[in-house]
Amino acid sequence: MMNQGGRSKNDTGKAQRREPTNEKQTNAIVRISEQLAANPWVRRLAQLGYGAKGLLYVIVGTTAVLAVVNVGQRVRGTRGALNLVVASPVGRLGVAFVAVGLGGFILRRLVQIFVSPKIGTAPKRFTRISRRVGYALSGLGHLGIALTALQLVFGLTTFGVEVTPARTWILRLLTSMPLASSWILLAGLVIVGVAIFQFYLAVSRRFAVELQLEQMSQRVRRMTFACGVAGHAGRGVAFLLSGAFLIYTTLFVEVAEAGRFSNTVNTIETRSLGALVFFAAAAGLTVYGLYLLFAAWYLRLIATW
Repeated sequence: MMNQGGRSKNDTGKAQRREPTNEKQTNAIVRISEQLAANPWVRRLAQLGYGAKGLLYVIVGTTAVLAVVNVGQRVRGTRGALNLVVASPVGRLGVAFVAVGLGGFILRRLVQIFVSPKIGTAPKRFTRISRRVGYALSGLGHLGIALTALQLVFGLTTFGVEVTPARTWILRLLTSMPLASSWILLAGLVIVGVAIFQFYLAVSRRFAVELQLEQMSQRVRRMTFACGVAGHAGRGVAFLLSGAFLIYTTLFVEVAEAGRFSNTVNTIETRSLGALVFFAAAAGLTVYGLYLLFAAWYLRLIATW
């Protein structure tokens, strides 16, 4: 039977039931993410993730501080921290804790991508999109650390190898790509941008959106804010040094001499002023690890706007 538009009732019913596939899939993901956000175990895993991440930062920062004052050997990067943990008495059990914790951290980032905060005034569309992109990149970055931890847990890699500094590894990767100098310069500028953002977080105390401040005592709140400000400032210095390294390498150093320049940077670390800057960055990373431990205890799974 035909209706006035020349279409049968069956065709009309099919058209009404037909929904865009992408929209249905997105809605399903959002519903699953909202269920995860309401699950207390997801929050506990996220807290575990912040604790594991804080532990790694404390190890990296503390060993760097001791190395600046010529006490002990510096651990470079999260891989170096994992090597130190797996070589300790707790060994693989400690690294397994880190791997599970980082899995919780990644799950939190996934939830934050699809679930909007309910508290506070929502920012503009561009800000919301940029934050979600940041959550995705953060999750991917920690996924690599978690996979490295799993490799150590199952003995798929040895922990006795020397850890290559992050700046040297990044430089090797970028120099193997077409238009190497342009990529290195772009990476340096991006890292400097991240450094500026860390300074902004330190000055504005924007990091507090992730915390349940109402559950803190005045003393704990002061300690948390002090660690948060100093820690994000220390991260800013560390990112600024890494970005400046890449930019300087692009503008003033030939690719073939990049390794020689890396050695020059290591020499600068031992000079008085250079050592002071690196000491400040290392101490800041240690304090940032302490901030993460506070944040783990008072973490809000979905940050406010």
